[in-house]
Formats: sequence, C-alpha cells, structure tokens
Amino acid sequence: MQRRRFIQILATSVAGASIGRSLSATSHPLQAVQWNGYTMGAEGRFTLYTHLPQKAQKVLKFCFQEIQRLEKRFSLYDSDSEISQLNRDGQLIKPSKEWLSILDSIASANAITDHLFDPTIQPVWKAYTGQRSKFDSINPAAVSEALKHVGWKHVNYDSGSIQFSRANMQLTLNGIAQGFITDRITHILKDSGYTHVLVELGETRAIGNHPKQRPWNVGIKDALSPVDLHTVAELNDNALATSGGYGTPLASDGSIHHLINPLTGRSSTPWKSLSVIAPTATEADALSTGLSFANEALLQDIVETRPDIQIIKQA
Repeated sequence: MQRRRFIQILATSVAGASIGRSLSATSHPLQAVQWNGYTMGAEGRFTLYTHLPQKAQKVLKFCFQEIQRLEKRFSLYDSDSEISQLNRDGQLIKPSKEWLSILDSIASANAITDHLFDPTIQPVWKAYTGQRSKFDSINPAAVSEALKHVGWKHVNYDSGSIQFSRANMQLTLNGIAQGFITDRITHILKDSGYTHVLVELGETRAIGNHPKQRPWNVGIKDALSPVDLHTVAELNDNALATSGGYGTPLASDGSIHHLINPLTGRSSTPWKSLSVIAPTATEADALSTGLSFANEALLQDIVETRPDIQIIKQA
C-alpha cells in the first residue's frame, strides 16, 4: 500500500467507527467503539468501551494523528524520516525523545535475547532483497559481507546524537516499531480515562480486562494452517506479539524470510512461530522477533527470571 493512500484511509476511518450494542441495562450503558483500517502496512483495529461514544471519536482522531507522527520518524519508506537520515548519514543529531526511548528498549531486548534481537540487521536484509529475482542461487559472499556491518554494540547514542561506529551500518525498526506505536496509543487511551480497551496495530495490547469481567481472548494463528488457530491467549493489562517465518517468505521454498538471525545471516528458526506475552507491546514485539531463533534453554531461562513474560511456541 502506498504511504499516501494509507494516510487517506487513516484520516477517514473515524467516520466509519462502529458503535456496538449495549453491554449493560443501565441508563448509561457501555458501548463499543471500534475503528478498523491500516497502520504500518498491516491491518489495525481499536476496540474500546465507553459511556460517551462521541467523546471517544475525538480521542481516536488524536490517536490517528499520533500514528502518523511516529511513522514519520520510523518509516524506511520516507526519505525524510529520522531513520532514513540515520541510515544515510551514519548519525542523527538531536534525536527525538521517541528515538531515545525506542533505543533503550532495543538495548534491553538485545541483552535479554543474547543478541538475537538486533535491528542493525538491515544490511543483510538488503543483501537478500537485492537478489530477490534469483533466490535459488543466493550469493553467500554478499550475505557474509553484509554481516560485517551488523552489531548493536556499534550503535552509540545519547540525547545529543545517534551514531554508528562502523561504516555502512543501517537500522530497521520493523521488529519493534509496531509494538512501540501500539504502546503509545495505549497510553493515550489510558490517560484519557478508558479502562476496557484492546489495541491491535500489528501487535496487541490490552487496557484492563473485557467489560464482561474476563480477560481479553486473542487468537494466535496456526503457522501450518492459515484458517486455524494454534491457541488462544488471555490478556489483562499486558501485550502479545507473534513472529513466524510464514509471514513474508522471500524464497520460493520458504528457506529465506523476513526473520533473519543477526549472528548467522540465515532464516533458519527452531520454531514455526513464537509468541510473547509481556507487560508492553514494545517488549513483546522485540522479544518475539529475537527469540524466534532461541533454543529451549534460553527460553526457559527467560521465563524463570521474568515471571511477567510468557512464551508460546509452535514447533
């Protein structure tokens, strides 16, 4: 989808937000307000329950504006975005507060995953996609060369600048930006007083529980069957993200896809899909990406040291 078309859909979708049926017999019943559209190249949806649906529409409009603002900072498809400037120049002077926040989250996820989450993988991605018409005869030398420019430890940042300490490095936020934006929208809605909300912007985060006093039920797709569910996760004030190589295959046999191990440059994963439930969508997004390459021992260590994290895997 073209970016301009996305903005048009985003700007007009508020008018199509549907008001669901009443969930209460009181004189001021809760009503469901829902928006469906596209965000960051994926289907997105907000569902919130409120006594004042017209007021909710105004809040949703602000949410859409915030999505656009953050996309401007993080989009690889916008030559004027901050990430495009960073990748082009090797540095970004006076990064925004959002950049500093997301870089802190990257550093945390990189440590938790033993460096398996590393958004400096972009040169390897470009090495693959540059050969896309001949994936059956990948040039290993090109991938090996690209791997020389990968390594989170070579990203230096503070409030004054972000800098790459190696030449030809590039960053992608495709494994964390959806979660980050999901969290931002969740914070806006929570600060606006909403207590029963499900935000789905590529990753999913819940505010509170479902109005029927149960957890939110979120289906996890079966990696082997597009029409079936692997399982159903329960959310209550936390977030869910799922990663799997089935999403964007780059080779006809599926051996190369959008998940690339930053240590090897290959797409081989021990799991068909891996889902993470975590306190925030940012963390769930990053961990589900990096841990797709993790062995059972690392996964077990994480859930033992972090009781607020759940890992759901499909072998």
